[in-house]
Amino acid sequence: MRIHPAVAFVCVVLVAGCATGEAPRQHPEKPRPDRALVSWAETVCTQAKTLDGLRSHADSPYYAMQVESEVSGVLAEFSALEDSGVRQADDYVAALVRDLERLRDELSADGDGNSPDSPEESRVTELVEGLGLQEPRVAALAERSKELAPSVHLAPGCAPLERPPAMSTLATRDLVLWADTMCRTHTSVTTMPGPGDELFEHPRFAPFEQSDLASYLSSVPGRVEVLVEPVAGLRDTGVPVADAYRSRLLSALREARESLPHAASPLDYYDLSVEELRARTREVADTVAAIAPRDPDLPGVARRDPALSAAYDLAPHCEPPEAPASASTTTLPAAENGTDVDACEDGTCQIEVSAPVDVTVNGTRFTVAVSDRTVWISSGSGLIRLTGSGTGRFGGEGSTVVFSVAASTDTTAVLDVSTE
Repeated sequence: MRIHPAVAFVCVVLVAGCATGEAPRQHPEKPRPDRALVSWAETVCTQAKTLDGLRSHADSPYYAMQVESEVSGVLAEFSALEDSGVRQADDYVAALVRDLERLRDELSADGDGNSPDSPEESRVTELVEGLGLQEPRVAALAERSKELAPSVHLAPGCAPLERPPAMSTLATRDLVLWADTMCRTHTSVTTMPGPGDELFEHPRFAPFEQSDLASYLSSVPGRVEVLVEPVAGLRDTGVPVADAYRSRLLSALREARESLPHAASPLDYYDLSVEELRARTREVADTVAAIAPRDPDLPGVARRDPALSAAYDLAPHCEPPEAPASASTTTLPAAENGTDVDACEDGTCQIEVSAPVDVTVNGTRFTVAVSDRTVWISSGSGLIRLTGSGTGRFGGEGSTVVFSVAASTDTTAVLDVSTE
């Protein structure tokens, strides 16, 4: 059979086209959510929600004082926030901090905030309105940033973005919320303060034991109660190990809540003797401790499912199992006056304290000690306990003695002592 040249030419072209076709187009890699960015988003969204909620206090006669307090709290959170590494995001926070500082300073300049009419309510409202709504701004910022969007969308404290971003992870928003709620609850249960302390055996602290135990008994039911709602409010994830874990924890919390004593009035506990209070606090402490054995190894549970494991590693309140153990590396600065408490007699000193020691300031004797990273200060008629970088004041005739924690470990603290 004779082949026509035209036909032969077409065949050659087709074969050549198949042999020299272009390589498949590479799709761009989807952005991956980042644990640090999720934590950043959690803080920013939570503070944005606080600021947007300032308007709800507008009918209060102490609106100025409430706004100033809330703004100061937000500024404290932002001061501890590390940069995200995303320029637009860090610029947003920096600009917001400047606006909040101006608002706080203007409120402080207008009055002390303790009077119902200081400053003018209309002026406070104007300043708050001038901030604008922050939650929509955070959402708009995230939607403009491919790097930031996945982390904001997954952060439990942020509202989900209207257009869920494409991202490279098995984690879902529901699973990150599950993991974060479980980790927060686990931490709250295992770190709930216990009753009593050996320092109450000291004669200068002993008079305060009864009120301390009564306060413990009245506070624990509320501490457990606030843990129930977040766990109960979670939706089923569809991951059997996660849903079974939540069910066990929720049952344990509810059983503890029902078992705890509920006094008609917290003042009822103050009518009991120290011996009765000690017995009741032991029972309450045992009830709280019983929640933990029902709470199996959380990181181990998370590792049983790939998507759950990915969510656990992103959740702001969870500590990934592979993270190095955080050993206590706190090094106390040298106190200017060392352990020489006599240096405080004239009203100004910086001392290091540990075991109970008497410190006399301007003729007033205080007993100071450190237990479980908490500084105890007794004036004989009053007791103040400070954690972190706290400050306590004792008023006296003509002056106030101020104790400020410069630094502390579990058993030792450096204190600045002054008068005002």
